[in-house]
Amino acid sequence: MPQVITLGDINLDIIAHIARYPQPGGDGLASQAHLCPGGSAANTALTLARCGVQAAIIGRVGADALGTQLLADLRAGGVDVSLVQRDPDVTTGTMFIVVTPDGERTMFGFRGANTRTDPAGIALERLRSAHHFHLSGYALLESPQREAALRALELAHRAGLSTSLDAGLETLIQRADLVRSLLPRVDLFFPNLDEAEQLAGTRDAETAIVRLRERGAESVALKLGGQGCVVGTAQGIFTIPPFAVEVCDTTGAGDAFDAGVICGRLGGLSWRAAALLGNALGALVVAGESARSEAIAGKNVVAFLRQQRGQPRWSAWQLEFDAVINSIAM
Repeated sequence: MPQVITLGDINLDIIAHIARYPQPGGDGLASQAHLCPGGSAANTALTLARCGVQAAIIGRVGADALGTQLLADLRAGGVDVSLVQRDPDVTTGTMFIVVTPDGERTMFGFRGANTRTDPAGIALERLRSAHHFHLSGYALLESPQREAALRALELAHRAGLSTSLDAGLETLIQRADLVRSLLPRVDLFFPNLDEAEQLAGTRDAETAIVRLRERGAESVALKLGGQGCVVGTAQGIFTIPPFAVEVCDTTGAGDAFDAGVICGRLGGLSWRAAALLGNALGALVVAGESARSEAIAGKNVVAFLRQQRGQPRWSAWQLEFDAVINSIAM
């Protein structure tokens, strides 16, 4: 049975690396390009599976060859796709992702069948078989997927699962009031600084965390990209430094971070150790090991952590490193 069920988008990602954006009407020629499964919920599920967590995803793809291939890719990555719906009329979601030399990505996309996820397909029995439910906020943008997401979150809450939400900036721009209303049902909220500002009205990380917790989120893991993260829980607020890696592509780094924190907490790690694992997985993705890559697997994560552990900047974090390494190596 799955330990974690995610709900959200399943897409084909077309990722192209370009030297610079062209002028309107010009050409932007890529130095490299590749196709891979994507979507925030799919990325998180795949990363969890790579880390040894049983993961399933609720979503919808087209009844087309692309959807069939994406399901095969997810299945091969260890994700349970038995809850994924097929749409006979709308094609599978496709995202066009342009990456510049600084590693930053800009996304253009058609969400396709994702938006038609049917709430009638959300079964309480399957949610009861899990320990944790993770919701990607893109699922809150359009109906009927929005109703499916709200139904799943309510059923998970009723069944006693722990829950998490990664809202996404576009969702907060369009549906901030809805996200605010959901915070009391969220055990762990995953914003970045721009998203936290939308909800809390400040770019000060600690103040934002205090306000988000006052509005109902039990715990907040605030992602700061190259500055690491700040986590706020009932035990206090603390900062986890970043790992120093060369930035290749930031696509999916936040999704991998989510997976690391969820994995760590399900495995009994402290908040500091779980956030350290989240930062490590995010760093591996940024360095070019996409969330879909087999490099995001136990032995490779352990090798990365052991290599980083010996650096003087991590001298105060040895207990957390040991806890994370031991939990993954089991």
